[in-house]
This record gives sequence, structure tokens and C-alpha cells, in this order.
Amino acid sequence: MRRPWLLLVCLATASGLAWLWLDPADLRLRVDPRSREVALIVPAELTGRRAADAVLHALAELTAPEPRADLRAQLASPALKSAGRATVGFVPGEAPRLGLDTPEVPEGGKAIPGLARVQLRGVPHGYLLVHAAPAQGLLETAARRRWLGRALVEAGAQAETATIAVGESDDGAFLVATIAFAYRTGEEAEAALHRLTEKQGDYDALGFAARPGTDRITRRTKLLVVRFDIETDLVLQGLRRR
Repeated sequence: MRRPWLLLVCLATASGLAWLWLDPADLRLRVDPRSREVALIVPAELTGRRAADAVLHALAELTAPEPRADLRAQLASPALKSAGRATVGFVPGEAPRLGLDTPEVPEGGKAIPGLARVQLRGVPHGYLLVHAAPAQGLLETAARRRWLGRALVEAGAQAETATIAVGESDDGAFLVATIAFAYRTGEEAEAALHRLTEKQGDYDALGFAARPGTDRITRRTKLLVVRFDIETDLVLQGLRRR
């Protein structure tokens, strides 16, 4: 059986980073509040990133087949590169639209948990953040496209939300991504971690290594955070097949 392309060469680590204890303010954007997924793009970080075009092309997979070509054209437009910030709201049943220089608002709009800000800063040259509430739609797409191993998809199935941050290493050799699952209780988060660690060494499911003390961190924060360092060449090979 062909392995999921994204996990052929990767390091996955339950991350006990200091940002888990921070409590930054929510990021509230002028995006349709009905959006099941919201993508935040940092155009200044796209320049010179080897996988950025392919990653943004793949972002359109979160919508229905009919509007994908239009969204991909918007994501490839020169206007995106000159914006300070760009967003895409994925409202079920509606065509997504790219918003340029989307402002933060004090109320209304769509709220993204404040930890997502720190998650994006936690990857080198972070250029894409995707927040999904509920997580299920994002996981279904990831499973269908074989972007995540089955064990990680199963572990995230009970999560309330999922947040993915994407960037690249300084030399462009690796795409670096973190995915954070937020659970209702610390017990659910710890159980998800244990399900993953049972798969350690099974790279078809997920090659997973947990740092000492990660179970306590996960229970305390109700978050399970996994980091991937994937060879950029493999990312490009996989995404260009789509």
C-alpha cells in the first residue's frame, strides 16, 4: 500500500513549547462568521518560499470542486503578494472569496483563538494559518488527500477545533508545519496523545515521538500539538500530483 506522501520523511513531535501557557487575545477578523474554516495568509513571508505556491494551490481543496479554479486564480494573483494580510473564509455551500488586508474587528466577524497567533510565529517564515471549527471538515479533506496519516486523523476526530500553521526552513529544504487539536477536556487530549504514541514507528499511520512530560502538558492545556518537518521536495512531488 502506498504510504501517505506527507509522512514519508517527517519528524512528528508532541510539542511541549512554552507558548502553550501563553494566553494571547483572540484574533477576530472581518470574515463571515459562518465560515467553517478560515485561512490567514501572510504575503510578506511568501517571497522565496519553495513550496508556498503549491501549498496555496492545495488550500482550495477545502472548498467544493466548482469554485476551486476561481479561488486558485485569486490566490495566484499579484494583488495577494502586495497585501499586508489576506484571508479566505470557507462557508459551506458558498464560493470562498479572498479578502485582502482584512482588518481585525472588536466584535463580530470570525474569532480565531489567540494561541493561533503564537502557533504561526512558532514555525519559521510562517505564511499560512488554517483554523477549523469544527475540525471534522478539515480532517476529512486531509484524509481524502492523504495529507495526514490515519492515526493523526483518528486522534483529531474527537477534537473541537484544529489549527494548522505552515512555514519553511531558512534554507528551503523543509516545510515545517504544526497542527494543534483542541479538546473539550484534558482527559480527551491525553487519550488522543496515548493513541498516537501507540503508533510510534508505524510510519504508515504516523511516525510519532512524544517528549517526556508531554502527557502532563497535554492534559493541562487540553491541546495536542504535533510538529512535522517534511522535505520540501516530497511536498512538491505530492501536491503537484493533485
